[in-house]
This record gives sequence, structure tokens and C-alpha cells, in this order.
Amino acid sequence: MLFLVLFCLVQGFSEFLPISSQGHLLVFNTFFNVTDSSSLSILELNIISHLGSLLAVVIYYNHFILSTIKGLKIFFRPDLNKNLSLSFKLIISTIPIIIVGYYFGKTFDYDNDFLLLIIGISSIVFGIILLVVDKFCLLIRNEESMNYKLALFTGFFQCFALIPGVSRAGANMIALRAIGFNRNFTVKYSNLLSIPVILGAAIYLFVNENNNLFVDNALNLTAIYVFVLSFVFSIIFIHFLISWVRRSSLLIFVLYRIIFGTFLIFVSFEL
Repeated sequence: MLFLVLFCLVQGFSEFLPISSQGHLLVFNTFFNVTDSSSLSILELNIISHLGSLLAVVIYYNHFILSTIKGLKIFFRPDLNKNLSLSFKLIISTIPIIIVGYYFGKTFDYDNDFLLLIIGISSIVFGIILLVVDKFCLLIRNEESMNYKLALFTGFFQCFALIPGVSRAGANMIALRAIGFNRNFTVKYSNLLSIPVILGAAIYLFVNENNNLFVDNALNLTAIYVFVLSFVFSIIFIHFLISWVRRSSLLIFVLYRIIFGTFLIFVSFEL
């Protein structure tokens, strides 16, 4: 039970903060024996926990989503509904990682002996890049400045998140801050962009892998437990991130990435 709480805490903590949920979950799996601690495999835990995080961001941004749905009646005039217009740009930002992930995702698979080192290096390198763009890039753009060209640029940069330890949120924030968007919109766009990415990844894994999410025609209780916990922790950390960037910089996340990465590099040479 404690294992599942910690697993969901790691998922909720790392999914929306720019610190790499994939990297943290891979590290968690390295140090804990999932098969001995849960009736679900690590793949099943990943799918269910990500779906919990998906519901969290949908609930948190429910006004945006409802406004977008209402705006579908003017589908061919998205300029009349700013949320619908932004949704189209989110779709554009999602296309590159779907294509690259589908065709080249397995290229970024590494042996366990090398994995911790890759995550550690990625965490530090992209943490430093995040620090530089957050500190030195001009704040020249807000939500109204987002266009399809900038959305596509963000989408291409998001593909770096396929490398363990880079972070989907981190890659998005680097891209958006580098082209001058303020922190509030950067976080909002990154969080909203998680909806199609998480959903697409979960569907891909569910369709292409054998998953035992149903037992005796009843939903596995462990899966329900993981889903609810991931939802709760994700809501908490989404709110924390939004509140934090309203009053401070991204430095705290950079420092965390450097400490986390240094620890993993040290551990990788000790194993």
C-alpha cells in the first residue's frame, strides 16, 4: 500500500512540474520491485496513473475545455473564440511528438545499466537550459501572441521529451520561454498540452501491450486506488506550479533537476 502511495506521489509530483515524470518513474522502478509490491505491472501502473493525471488537468482547466466545446459551433471561425483557437494550436503542437514517438520512440530505449546515467545527464543539461531561457529571454509575448508557427516550434521541441530525464513540461517551458512567452501562459500551455499527449500515450500503450486491468469482469481495485491517488496528487501539484510561477521564477525546479541529476550520475557509477 505504501508503495502505491509513493508511486502516485511521484507521478503527481513530476508530471506537470518541469522535472520529468518519465525519468522519476523509471528511477522509482529501478529502486523498487514493482512485481513484488503491486498486483499490476509497471506498464499498467504507468497507464492508470497517467489517466489519473489526465483527469486532474481536465478538471482543473474545465472552464477552458467547456468554452472550447461550446465554440465548436463556430468551428470554421476559431478566431471568434480564443479558447477554440488555442485548442487548434495545441493540436498543432501535439502532431510532431505523435509522429516521432510512434516511429522512433523505441530508439530512445536504453539498457538499465545506462539508463540512470542518461536521466541524470539529461536532467542537468536541460535544467541549465531552462535556467538560461527563463532568466535571460525577454517577456514579449502573451496568450494572444501564440500562432501556428510558434505552436509548431513548441511541438518540435517537445520531441526532446522522448529522451529519458528531459521532461515533457520542461521541454515545453524551454521552448515557450525561449520565444518570449510569459511564465503564466507558458505553464498554462504546457499543462493543456499534456491532455492530448497523455491520452495518446495511454491509448498507444493500452492497444499495443497486454494489460490485465480487469479481473473476473470487475475493475481491479488496485487500479482504482492508483487512479484516484494520481488524480489527487496531480491536482495538488498543478495548483502549486501555477501559484508558484505567479510570484517567482523557475529556479527552484532547475536546482532540483541539478541535484536529482547529480545523484543519479553518482548512483549510476556505484551500481
